[in-house]
Amino acid sequence: MVSLPEAAGPALARRGWRDWRVGASGIALACSLAWMPWGDLRADLSDRIVAVVDAGTVSDKPVKPRAITASDVEEVARPMLARIGKEGGQVDPEKIRKRVLEELIQRVLREQKAEQMGLMVDEKDVDAVMGQVERNNNLPPGALPGALARQGIDLEGYRQGLRDQLLKGRLINKVIRPLVSVSPEEIQGVHRASQGAEGPQEVRLGQILLAVDSTASSSRIEEKGQQAEKLAEQLRQGASLATLAGQHSDDPSGIEGGEIGWFKQGELMPEMEAAVFSMKPGEVANPIRTPQGFHVVVLLEKRQGHSKAPVAKELTKVKARHILIKVSSDAGAAEERRGLETILKIRKELQNGADFSTLARKHSQDETAASGGDLQWFGPGMMVAPFEQAAFRMKPKEVSEPVRTPFGWHLILVEDKKSLAPDSLEAQGKELEERVMEAKLQTRYNQWLRDLRLRAFVEYR
Repeated sequence: MVSLPEAAGPALARRGWRDWRVGASGIALACSLAWMPWGDLRADLSDRIVAVVDAGTVSDKPVKPRAITASDVEEVARPMLARIGKEGGQVDPEKIRKRVLEELIQRVLREQKAEQMGLMVDEKDVDAVMGQVERNNNLPPGALPGALARQGIDLEGYRQGLRDQLLKGRLINKVIRPLVSVSPEEIQGVHRASQGAEGPQEVRLGQILLAVDSTASSSRIEEKGQQAEKLAEQLRQGASLATLAGQHSDDPSGIEGGEIGWFKQGELMPEMEAAVFSMKPGEVANPIRTPQGFHVVVLLEKRQGHSKAPVAKELTKVKARHILIKVSSDAGAAEERRGLETILKIRKELQNGADFSTLARKHSQDETAASGGDLQWFGPGMMVAPFEQAAFRMKPKEVSEPVRTPFGWHLILVEDKKSLAPDSLEAQGKELEERVMEAKLQTRYNQWLRDLRLRAFVEYR
């Protein structure tokens, strides 16, 4: 489910909180695996160490080896085995524990690589996300712990899950995002596919992934393909997805039952997308080969978007420039006053005939200064609320009064405005680009984790 927002970003872009799941009451729930209490080499020897993990072998910067204990594994495996038991599935508990251990090893390696790169998540970051979750769920400040308690969710476990999601997002932004791009042709293809007369489709999927290394021999690839075909046939015969995924899947979703969630067109790898959107609920696809390996995919549920018959209102887009004087959101009165005085002086220069882009290059304190404050075209939902509200109220060629956002004080020049048909490529392009980007980032990230696992040192005990 893709990358989390940093405290500030280029052009004030607001991103979604897509990596979380939502519980029955609407509260976002973090992945249960993320809050495992990792041990170290000083762990209580009464709790047997089953593996020692060291990512230092794939970096010049040393990290402290970490231990995973039998109780760490059991804490994840126990509820999983209980769920499979309720479904009546036949399972080898040791296979489940082995899969859990491999997933925990990858989690430790991810933490160690983040440490080597200087990527950290502190309590303020988690507090900020907790506040956002409260706002998203219309809860008053400080009400989330009580809401979680009523669902039987441990608060510290939940916070640890959020830390893990934040760390994952920062790793993706640092390591993966610079390697991934989306072409205009890909966006156009997804747009064409979503223009059916009955509206866009969404599918809920389960999968079993049999990973295949890029250096695997032809005999190994054939062996994995045959195994995937057998698993697909077992599912068609009524075998439990959770049981088979828990024992065989090389994807992290395996130890959560194999379900990977809802997807729109453009959010899956092309090889998978070509197969699943033509399937019916309950159908099991023939094994799908991708660069990751063989995917055994089950279509759990399918839903149709709204009919395209009703005419939606046009979408307005704005082309603007801005000048930013940075002031932190928790600034004191003196710092706040200095920032406002500075931006008012710049506005006075503009009123006296100064050129906006020239003043932006001279004074603006963000990365758009080099281009004269140019934000290009943007639509609703792409800027923080105060900035967006001001820009969309303005007329072309108008300069705003000072606008306060969490980043500081802004002056906005609206250069042009236009209206777009809501189903046009230009109106939907940004959302479609992000959708395709998320799919690519997740695929590359999973491959990066597997490569890291192959190169790291793990001592089993």
